[in-house]
Amino acid sequence: MTVSNNHFWSLYFKTIIRPSRTFNLILKNEHRLKYGFFAFLIPAIGYSVFYYLAYNAGGAPSTFKPWLALPIEEYFRYDIFLSIPGILISLVIAAGMVQLLSHFFKGSGTFEETFIVFSFGSAIATCATLLHDLTDAFLSYIHVIDMHEFEIALNTPTFWRSLWWTLAFFYLAGLMILFIKGVKSVHNTSSSASVVLGVTGMIAYQIILLIFIR
Repeated sequence: MTVSNNHFWSLYFKTIIRPSRTFNLILKNEHRLKYGFFAFLIPAIGYSVFYYLAYNAGGAPSTFKPWLALPIEEYFRYDIFLSIPGILISLVIAAGMVQLLSHFFKGSGTFEETFIVFSFGSAIATCATLLHDLTDAFLSYIHVIDMHEFEIALNTPTFWRSLWWTLAFFYLAGLMILFIKGVKSVHNTSSSASVVLGVTGMIAYQIILLIFIR
């Protein structure tokens, strides 16, 4: 039985406060797959905007060398277009891997359901870094700060580096927790099995994502 008395934004913000309960509501909603795509588009479009602003402000990867064989000075320009397919591919592979492994733990969910909760989980977790990155890119774009100087600050012992690593920690911790809770809601597995599957999904998602986004 499906219900539709919760709209997308209501479910999105409820995921922050009560993820397990909200995942169950999402899975019962007749628009759940559409909402899953809406959720995935939040960080995907957000980072497309970030790369547009960062590229036009003269930004480029500094500390981490890109995995794709693209000119480093043009990398952010390509990422404007790689962000959406990159995040989608990462979600599909993570959900597919967890779906296959769930059979060993007698999971009862579907690929579609796993994709949906992972979309919501990753969208919520990514806010920790996305808001920071968008703010810095926008300020660089309108010439309030210098992108190159800010990148130096992010890679030296400064407040800004500490802030970014703190946000990165919240992102990874949030991603792990939400993936675990999502697996539990979808597959009704034991707590230990949900941890194994959720962490596996998180690692798969992040590794694939790093191919496209730096």
